[in-house]
Amino acid sequence: MAEFKLEIPEMMCEHCEKRIRGAVAEAGGSVKSLDLSTKEVVAEFPGDAEKLLAVIDGAGYDAKVM
Repeated sequence: MAEFKLEIPEMMCEHCEKRIRGAVAEAGGSVKSLDLSTKEVVAEFPGDAEKLLAVIDGAGYDAKVM
C-alpha cells in the first residue's frame, strides 16, 4: 500500500470525517490521520493517487494530493 497526503478543502465536520473514512475503507484503504482544522488527510491506499481521488470524489469531496 502507498501512503498519500491529501488536502480536502470542503471537509469541515465529523460527518465529513466519517464519510471520507468510510469511503477509503470501503475501497480497501485506511485513513491514518485526519485533521479538520488543516483540512489534511494521510491515507494508505492500495491503488494509485488518481484512484484514491476518485474514491473521495465519489464521497462528495474534491481533494488534491499534497
